[in-house]
Amino acid sequence: MTAFAALGSKGWADRARADLERVGGRRPRSSGELTPTERQIVELAAEGLANKEIARTLDLAVHTVEVHLSRAYARLGVRSRAQLAARLSEPEPINP
Repeated sequence: MTAFAALGSKGWADRARADLERVGGRRPRSSGELTPTERQIVELAAEGLANKEIARTLDLAVHTVEVHLSRAYARLGVRSRAQLAARLSEPEPINP
């Protein structure tokens, strides 16, 4: 990231920063809590995009999208995209 910035390539530096935020420093998640990437993928799936379209949109492999969706389905306790969309539309619990 800093190398891209030093070369004056702001676009690549921004992309590297976003990638590091997405994959870096993984922490254990509580049950039902999605990673940032899983959240992006399930939101696109809930909008009706196919796995290939999601992969193209996020610049990921289709297999990667499938893996993230499988994990998200298990974490959220859903079995279909319709259930996924309904679950995402539920209000999030407020933590004090």
